[in-house]
Amino acid sequence: MDMHLLVGVAVMLGLIGIAAWRDLQRTLRPQPELVPVRVSRPVRSGRSVRSGSPDIR
Repeated sequence: MDMHLLVGVAVMLGLIGIAAWRDLQRTLRPQPELVPVRVSRPVRSGRSVRSGSPDIR
């Protein structure tokens, strides 16, 4: 076989191996789990904060 072809095949196999290794590492890493959190907000009197109008003084 041609030497350039062998080098090309070796490089391609190396790149495929690196991509597979990175994918394997990503799947084996423990994934963080989302936990629901309750947020208690104080009751505000007056106009709503979500009204959209700026507070001009």
